[in-house]
Amino acid sequence: MALSACYPGLRIWPLLWVVPFMAYVGLVAAVQPFRATFRPWRFGRVNRLAIIATLIITLGSCAVLVAFDLHYRPDVRAYRSFLPVTALGGIFAAGVIFSIFNALFEELTFRGILFDAIESQWGVWVGVVATALLFGYGHLRGYPAGSVGAVLAGIYGLCLGWLRVYTGGIGLPVLAHIAADATIYTLVARAGAL
Repeated sequence: MALSACYPGLRIWPLLWVVPFMAYVGLVAAVQPFRATFRPWRFGRVNRLAIIATLIITLGSCAVLVAFDLHYRPDVRAYRSFLPVTALGGIFAAGVIFSIFNALFEELTFRGILFDAIESQWGVWVGVVATALLFGYGHLRGYPAGSVGAVLAGIYGLCLGWLRVYTGGIGLPVLAHIAADATIYTLVARAGAL
């Protein structure tokens, strides 16, 4: 992901996620020690508590995003250059594609690749906290932007990390994340930025 800092052309969605993810897949395929330690991602267990927790995380995160938008009325014009709406088929299609695939790539990265690597060395709860901190840091330029956004994303990352540990997979964290990304997309689109 450091490549996007060196090459501004990689800061456009979905290249921001696709390029590092494909590099990781290539590395795992090419290097035997990485291949031997790769654990396939699972959807995880779905039970009543998992569903209730997912709903609480989903509704809570969406409510916080809407409250933030209503209170701060952030300037979202900068997001226009981040998402190629026309290339993705227009405003509605871009929203669906962005919401699904951004959530999927972020969860595969944070609650998949990074979580597995950190957890294997330092344990499950260090994995949850470390990936939440990285998730928050990675959202300094996200929505909401800045330190407030990083803190909110870090807290959200803790919730998704707990859900990943409880369910033993990334399926429900991905679904919760899709809802948050759909809310973000809707808020940014409503503000006329796309």
